[in-house]
Amino acid sequence: MARKTRKKTPPPRKVIHRPPQPPQTQINAIAQRLNSGDLETAEKLAQSLARSFPGHAHSWTMLGIVLAQMGRVAESLTPLQKAVNLMPGDSGPHSNLGNALLQLGRLQEAEACYRKAIAVNPNDPDSHYKLGNVLSSLERLPEAEVIYRRLLTLLPENDAAKLAYVQCVALMRFKSYGPFLYKTVAQALNDAWLRPTDLVGVACNLLTINPLIAPYLQQTDMPHHQVRPINQLCEGNTLAEIGNDPLYKALLRSVPVYDENLEQWLTDARQMLLNAANATTNPLQTSWFSFFGPLAEQCFINDYLFYCSADEIQTASALKDALITTLEKEPEEVSPLRLIAVASYFPLYSIAGSHKLLERQWPDAIQRLLIQQIKEPREEIALRPSITSLTPVENEVSLAVQAQYEESPYPRWVKLPAAIEPVAINTYLHSLFPGVVIEPIENMMQPDLLVAGCGTGQHPIETARLIRNASVLAVDLSLASLSYAERKAREMGIQNIEFARADILKLGSLDRTFDIIESVGVLHHLDRPEEGWKVLVSMLRPNGVMRLGFYSEVARRHVVKARELIAQRNFAATADGIRKARPYLREVDRNQTLGCAVRSTDFYSLSACRDLLFHVQEHRLTLAQIQQFIDENGLTFLGFTAEPMTIRAYHTRFPDDPTATNLENWAIYEQENPDAFFDMYQFWLQKRP
Repeated sequence: MARKTRKKTPPPRKVIHRPPQPPQTQINAIAQRLNSGDLETAEKLAQSLARSFPGHAHSWTMLGIVLAQMGRVAESLTPLQKAVNLMPGDSGPHSNLGNALLQLGRLQEAEACYRKAIAVNPNDPDSHYKLGNVLSSLERLPEAEVIYRRLLTLLPENDAAKLAYVQCVALMRFKSYGPFLYKTVAQALNDAWLRPTDLVGVACNLLTINPLIAPYLQQTDMPHHQVRPINQLCEGNTLAEIGNDPLYKALLRSVPVYDENLEQWLTDARQMLLNAANATTNPLQTSWFSFFGPLAEQCFINDYLFYCSADEIQTASALKDALITTLEKEPEEVSPLRLIAVASYFPLYSIAGSHKLLERQWPDAIQRLLIQQIKEPREEIALRPSITSLTPVENEVSLAVQAQYEESPYPRWVKLPAAIEPVAINTYLHSLFPGVVIEPIENMMQPDLLVAGCGTGQHPIETARLIRNASVLAVDLSLASLSYAERKAREMGIQNIEFARADILKLGSLDRTFDIIESVGVLHHLDRPEEGWKVLVSMLRPNGVMRLGFYSEVARRHVVKARELIAQRNFAATADGIRKARPYLREVDRNQTLGCAVRSTDFYSLSACRDLLFHVQEHRLTLAQIQQFIDENGLTFLGFTAEPMTIRAYHTRFPDDPTATNLENWAIYEQENPDAFFDMYQFWLQKRP
C-alpha cells in the first residue's frame, strides 16, 4: 500500500496594515483624475475617501463635486450638505452646495447658500459673484447691483467682476445715482468692458439726470419741468464743467447717443456752436473746446444724423467754404472754434486741403478730432488697393447692396471689449448649448473659419479673438467697409484675419471648405437667401458648424410698418431723407407704436438707420421656413444664442424641451412673445456627415 505524502501547510502570510493616506493626498489624487477626465476612477476614490474619513468635511465636498461633474447633480446634494453640517463656519461648503442647487435651477435655495457663505466670509468674491448671478436670474436687478458693486470693490481689476457689474446696470434704469455708479459706467465705456452699444442706454439715462444737463432737457416724466434756454449753457463755467464730465466725454466719443432728449439737446448745442463760430466778433473761448470737441466726434460717429434746417446747413456750408479758403492761403490762421463747428456738420477728410491741419499742434480736444476725421479715413483710403477681390459682383441685387454699403459703411464702431482668453470651438459650443449632442469638429485645434458678410469688422475681430488658433477669411461686398475693418484689425493687433471682397453667391467658385462659417444679418439681404445659404452649406466640412442670423417675420412687423410709411411719404434713402423721416416716425409712434423701428439703437445713427429702415433689399423668414431648410440640407439645429431671460422663459413654457431645440415649440413661443427676436434669429447648426 502506497504511503500518502502529507502536504505541508504554508506559514500564514503576515498581513501588513498600511494606514490610509492623509485626506489631502487623496483629494489631490481625485483632483488629478478629474482634470484628466477619468470621472469613474475619481468617483471610486472619492467614495473611499468619504468612508475612510466620514468626519472630514472636505471628503464629502470632494465626493459632491465629483458627482456633480458626472452629471449626477441631485445625488451630490447629500454629501455637499454633510460638508456644510461638519463645517458651518466655513464659506466654501455653503458655496459648493449653492453651486449644485444653481445647476438644478433651485435659485432661491442657492441664494440662501450664497448669503450664508458671505455671512461667514464677507470678503469671499466667488460667493458674491454667484449670488449676483442668481439675483440677476431672478430679475432682482437692484439687489444684484449691490452685490456686484461689492464684488468690484473686492476685485477692482478683475475682468469678470467688471463685466458682471456693467452687464447688470446696463439692464437697469435709474432716477438717481451715486459717484460709484456714474464713475464706473464712464470707465466701462472708456475701456470697453463690453460693447459700448450694450452700455449706451444706462449711460444716456445717467446723463439725463445729471444736474448740469437735466435743466436743458424735455423731461417726459416731469410735465411741469421748465426747460432752460440752450444759450444759458454759455453762462459761467457750465460748458467747461460738462465738457470735463467723464461720462459726457466717454459716451459722445464711443457710441451714437441713444436718447431722444439728449439728441435734441446736442442738436441745439451744435447750432449754438455754429452761431458762435459764425459771429464776426468772437473771442476765443478755449474752455469751450472740451464740450464741443466731443460733440463734433459724436456727429462723425452717428454719420451726421442730427436734423438741421436749410438755413442752418447753408450757414455751415459757408463756414466750410471759408475754411477751405483759409487752408489754401493761410492754414496757420484756422480758427479752432470754427474748425470744430465745420467738423460738426461735415467730415473733415472730405474738405480740400484738410491734411494740412495735421501739421500743426492743437489742443487735445481738436487733436482727437483730426485723428478721427482726417488721419484714420486717409489710412482707410490707402488700404483699399491692398484688399484682394476674390469674386466678381454681378447680381443686380448684390450690386445695389454693395452701393449702399459703399456710401454708408455699417456700423461705424469705435471700440470692442478687451481680448478674452481664446477657447477651443468644441468647448465654446458646449458652453453655449449644455446637454446638446455636438459631434467633435475634426479640425478643432486649428479651425478654418469663414465670416460671410463681415461689414466693418466687429464680427470677425471678435470671432478671431474668441476661437483659439482660428484662421479667418472675412469677406464683404463693400470696399469701404473692408478698409474700415482692416484698419481696426491692424489697430488692435489682430493678425489671423484675411479680409477680401466677394459676393456670397459666387463663393462656391473658390473651391475652399471651412470648419466654421458665420453669416449674421447678411443672407436676408441677398436676392434669394436660400441660394446663398446653400452655397455656404456646400463649403462647410462634415461636422462643421454654422452660425447664422435672419430677420424674423413676426418680430420685424413694426419695421415693415415703418417702411410702408416711409414709402407713402416718399422719404428718400439719402442723408436728408433719413433726417426728415425720423421726426415723422417718432410722431406716428406717439399714437400707434412702431416698436423697435424707432427704439432700436440703429435708429440713432444715419448709416444704421438706413440699414434698419431704408435697405435696398430685405427678406424676413419664419421658423417653419428655417426648419424646412435645415431638414432638406443635412443640418442639425444646435440652439439659439438668445438673451438668457428669453431662454429661461422658454424653459418655463416648454419644460419638456430641456435643450431648447424644438423649433415648433419656439414658433409657438414667438407667437406668444412677438418681440422675442426683435433683433433677429441667431442660431448655430451642425452639418451631418
